[in-house]
Amino acid sequence: MVMGALLWAGVGCAPTPEAPARGQETLASEWFFRGTPNGWGTEAMSAVSGGRFETCQTFQGGDAAGGPRFKIDRYGDWSQSYPAQDWGVANGTYRITFDPANHGITVASVSSCAPAVEWFFRGTPNQWGTTAMTTQDGLTYCTQQAFQGGDAAGGPRFKIDRYGDWRESYPAQDQGVAANTTFDLCIHTGTKQITVTPVSGGGGGTGGFQTLGADYTPAATTFALWSPDASNVQLWLDGQLHPMARAADHDGYTDVYAVTVAGDQRLKRYNFQVNGVTVRDPYGKMVEPNTNHDIVMDMARTALPEGWAPRPALTAREDAILYEVHVRDFTIDESSGVSAANRGKFLGMVEHGTRYAGLTTGIDHLVELGVTHVQIMPFYDFSTCGDVNDTTCYNWGYDPRNYNVPEERYSLTPFDYENRVLELKRMVNELHKAGIRVVMDVVYNHTYSKETFQAITGRYYTPTDLSGTGNSIDADVPMVSRMIRDSLEYWVREYHIDGFRFDLIGIFDYDDVGDWGRHINATFPGENILMYGEPWNGFASDPRELDRVRLGTIARIHDAHVGVFNPKFREALKGQNDNGGCNSGDCFAFNSNPDTWRIQVGSRGGIRYANDPYAPIDTWDPMFAADPEQAINYVSAHDNLTLRDKILLWANGQGIARSSGYLRRIQQFANGVVLTSQGIPFLHGGVEMLRDKQGNANSYNAGDSINKYRWQWKESNADIVSYYRDVIAMRRAHPGFRLNTWDEINQNVVTTRPQYGVVVNRINGAANQDSWRDIIVIYNSANNYTYPLPPGTWKVAMERSDPSAGNGRQVAGSVVAEGTAVTVLYQE
Repeated sequence: MVMGALLWAGVGCAPTPEAPARGQETLASEWFFRGTPNGWGTEAMSAVSGGRFETCQTFQGGDAAGGPRFKIDRYGDWSQSYPAQDWGVANGTYRITFDPANHGITVASVSSCAPAVEWFFRGTPNQWGTTAMTTQDGLTYCTQQAFQGGDAAGGPRFKIDRYGDWRESYPAQDQGVAANTTFDLCIHTGTKQITVTPVSGGGGGTGGFQTLGADYTPAATTFALWSPDASNVQLWLDGQLHPMARAADHDGYTDVYAVTVAGDQRLKRYNFQVNGVTVRDPYGKMVEPNTNHDIVMDMARTALPEGWAPRPALTAREDAILYEVHVRDFTIDESSGVSAANRGKFLGMVEHGTRYAGLTTGIDHLVELGVTHVQIMPFYDFSTCGDVNDTTCYNWGYDPRNYNVPEERYSLTPFDYENRVLELKRMVNELHKAGIRVVMDVVYNHTYSKETFQAITGRYYTPTDLSGTGNSIDADVPMVSRMIRDSLEYWVREYHIDGFRFDLIGIFDYDDVGDWGRHINATFPGENILMYGEPWNGFASDPRELDRVRLGTIARIHDAHVGVFNPKFREALKGQNDNGGCNSGDCFAFNSNPDTWRIQVGSRGGIRYANDPYAPIDTWDPMFAADPEQAINYVSAHDNLTLRDKILLWANGQGIARSSGYLRRIQQFANGVVLTSQGIPFLHGGVEMLRDKQGNANSYNAGDSINKYRWQWKESNADIVSYYRDVIAMRRAHPGFRLNTWDEINQNVVTTRPQYGVVVNRINGAANQDSWRDIIVIYNSANNYTYPLPPGTWKVAMERSDPSAGNGRQVAGSVVAEGTAVTVLYQE
């Protein structure tokens, strides 16, 4: 076992003799072991796989300076050695492995330094005899075997035998491989996972698949498909059919059919045939536009030449400020200043230096605005607008066809498959360089039609439509859930995506979603990947309602760091989504007889009444979050009226003129509340410049004339833009608005309702290391209100409709909080 729990450092010190001058000796090894077993001499370490170095040592006591210990020396002259302090061990024999890439050291206890045979290869190449496998780390055992034909019982195949006597062997069924091919075969003795890597040869056969889809190497590609109901499964590859055989279950994958085809298959077209019906690959990484052909990809050829920029720093998820944007809408209009070729494309999203009337547009506008994340509407391959030559076709993309493929309409080169991938990677990378993380809008809840997966197996879909689109994905089926998890991991690993917004996450069980979140967080530790979604379904009656993601259940997976949009806060702020109406108690931003209780709990991050994630609550309880990161606070999003359109429709019903300055104050006030509340704020793209869609509430296919950004809005609404920019800057500068736990909010935010239409939060900013040790936030939807201040002198940070209006002026005794405005005061 690895001795991490028994190790200590700093016991004594390595001797430090005078180092010989560099160049006075020729070293035969790159890394040396030095420690008490060899009297601190230089013992060359052996190079092993993965660029690592290894040695085996027996420790028996220490020396005058301390107990048994060692260091790894780069040149054998102490000029560069690791770790900084001596690495202490208990007496015993250890295999010590050093990774020069990260200076990581692994110490594994072994019985002896003598090589021991513990695992055996048995198969058709050795007539099922016992061939000892070798290991370099004590965990993975390997052998290289050349397979020709099979035997009387079947084709070329093998098993791995633990003791050479068949008492314990893997996999459960013989592992089939390609004929006339040499493979490196390895087994991980902990997980029992077997890897089959082609080395040379030709022909085809059932390969040792590692994942589904097309797993490419220059020597061979393994194709694998989940097919639980049909055994007549074939691969169509570049005009030839290859029978696929049932592969052994492993690593949670079941009922998989696979085949390994030798040779370099890069960029070749392929698909699968199940019972004679052609189907696309659910795991496909690339497709030929508007066809049923997937493309074999060598993803190594899509590596960014300049390498990946680091993910922008995100200390806590509550530090996020989300901004929703659509690739085409953002730059398709000439006023964006983006070059004609890039407009509405991946690269248009990140073209720097663009201006309208001297004002920043595009990515430079996002940087100026100060948001931390862009939530980009679907950019995987969707079904509508399949003809890439039709440049007028428009769709948001909530009709997925291929979950893991970049949408061709956003690429300058839709038929240059490797460059299409590169363009998307460059978009993500340039956003990262600009300090902005990328959230991907994913639609795993349905496909554009059942045609997508039905011919493979009907098990992909729920018995009844829960999405309102004609079908819904059934993640209660383990292999369907695994497909979604694998897709999430693929986007993070391959494209460096920083988060996921789930469309209709409410059709899924919360325990499945929790599993996805935990896996992503464990696979990418410390990255603070965001995961959140809509906690409802498509207006369906669901017999599994109590098991689904809802406000009332999301707290149960708080450990998975999954959140949801907060519809109760949204309704309390603005009322109905698709018209100018206000239900009873709604429309706080409009001073329409509001029930301020939901403003109180919403501004506190929607945290539960009690810090018990399993305490039963109502399905739609506004107090739902076990952690403020679970509450995505918002007023408007893409799929309803823009905030400006909502305000105009409401004003029309009230007889208020469109030009009224009061309507502009509402535009500021509504998101001023969101941006100063606990939880994670979300902004609909363009809300900061009075974006409207001419009253169109669901403009998914309404075209550019309705959906596009008109950057002249920024010039004519400069005051609104400034308001949003300044409130965002204040939030980012002051962690008092971003408390991180249920306890922090419960203990450090006192919420009151001093009179009708007024909510006050007093925040102990010092609890989150804010230089503003005491903060008062006043939300006033009614008439001007004189608020009696606590003792002492206070500074005004924000008042009226201008976050900079307070400018730190000092007040004492009381302050006038204007109506339809957020007022912020603080003590340092």
